[in-house]
Amino acid sequence: MRPDFIAVAAVIALVTATAGLAADPAPYVGTWDCEVSTFTFTGDTYDAGEGPMPIRKVEKIDGSYVLSFDDGYQISLSGVTDTSMQWLSMASGDPFECKRVR
Repeated sequence: MRPDFIAVAAVIALVTATAGLAADPAPYVGTWDCEVSTFTFTGDTYDAGEGPMPIRKVEKIDGSYVLSFDDGYQISLSGVTDTSMQWLSMASGDPFECKRVR
């Protein structure tokens, strides 16, 4: 076999083997009871009960997740575990304790 054919075959095999592997979902993905409302997070949206908002950027800073949305709005999610997290509005400073619903 030609060396270039072997190299191409190896790359195809590697891509095929890893194509089905997705990055782990963020630990905050799910539905949360956050005192004032039920908040739902997917991999790319956040819904505080008024309809989903697209998450434009996620930054992990010192164990917290800062989510950015349109118009510069940001929230911080910290202390995220399987059952709880703290939610903080970067605009108003309002904090909420959240418990996972599902």
